[in-house]
Amino acid sequence: MGKCEFDEIEALVNKAISAQNREIANEFINKLDLMKRTLNLQPYTTIVFCELLSSVKAASGQVKEKERKLYTVNQCLNKLKPLIEEQEEQ
Repeated sequence: MGKCEFDEIEALVNKAISAQNREIANEFINKLDLMKRTLNLQPYTTIVFCELLSSVKAASGQVKEKERKLYTVNQCLNKLKPLIEEQEEQ
């Protein structure tokens, strides 16, 4: 797993959080969930990915306090990126 996979994750996250409603966002969320299950991730990386997935679900569509939820999504992405880069080196 490396930069290419992270870029794909980031693109799916951005599509999900900018979707007009949850129904549209679910398509991208399901793809993220599939990636989580099929990529060979270290245990802690899987935990962070699950956090990301949860925060994306909370921030997708038309929701209250969207800015706060987007902040959480970005925090999770920032945590995930170095973990993925570290795994690429191994």
